[in-house]
Amino acid sequence: MDSELISDFKARLSLSRMEEFSKEPSVIDYGAIVSTKSGQVDMMVNFKTWHLEAGSVIILFPGDVVSTKASSDFLADVLSYDPAMLREASLQMEHAVYSQLREDRCRGDEPIVSDLVGSMFRLLHVYFSQPENRYADQIVLCQLKAFFLGFCDFIERHPEKGVDRMASHRVNELFNEFMSLVAEHYRDSRDVNYYADQMNISPKYLGQIVQQKTQHSPKVIIDHYVVMQLKLLLRTSRESVKQIAWQYHFNDTSFFCRYFKLRAGISPQQYRELQPSDAGFRESIEPSRGSPSGAVNKRR
Repeated sequence: MDSELISDFKARLSLSRMEEFSKEPSVIDYGAIVSTKSGQVDMMVNFKTWHLEAGSVIILFPGDVVSTKASSDFLADVLSYDPAMLREASLQMEHAVYSQLREDRCRGDEPIVSDLVGSMFRLLHVYFSQPENRYADQIVLCQLKAFFLGFCDFIERHPEKGVDRMASHRVNELFNEFMSLVAEHYRDSRDVNYYADQMNISPKYLGQIVQQKTQHSPKVIIDHYVVMQLKLLLRTSRESVKQIAWQYHFNDTSFFCRYFKLRAGISPQQYRELQPSDAGFRESIEPSRGSPSGAVNKRR
């Protein structure tokens, strides 16, 4: 079980095995910095897999699709924070730099990065272990600002060390825009042409970009994202299947049920009955007080 070092703030510091992502991919609604302490994990983020070992650092953004396959001794420091805090921390960053940060979100081969992140986590552990710390959010915000600016400075000064050398900057930028649009409009449209039009590119070109980045078609990515959001809603809300179908602009409930069953293997109602109640991230990590030892994609 994860040990948690904060309570009701906009940010959370925990020592985690990230087991909530091991069963099936999930869409996160928060940002996070993950620093591997022990073991190793293959973490899929937006349909690309990253291999993390001790000392590796990865940045997660709201709307990211995440799944993990970890060794039995995997353990990581996780600083998570809500989208509003992420927006404020990255306010001084240009859109191009922000996009680059998403492209180069993982570091395990640069001692300076792991040292800086390690120092940040050690400092936050000290602050968050204090009872009734009224300034925890402000402290996290300052640390996030320093981290993002420092990380961006590093990757700008060392472009040759980019982790995605096979794809051009333009391809990365367009893929990030596509994922951002899917995260923003997945309830409105599941049509590839819709997203290509939003990006002012052809559906064929969009297909080439997504295929290059994920080995999947845009339609597969869109439908996968929609189904993950539907699963989350089925677990966390009391809305009827009919109401959910209406929210997602399905023509009728029967079509919605066929769409879900084709991709999930069971009907929405069956999925809901099989799943334990889950209030998402904020309740998926049960607090364990007294155990302090224990990668937004906002369009700008």
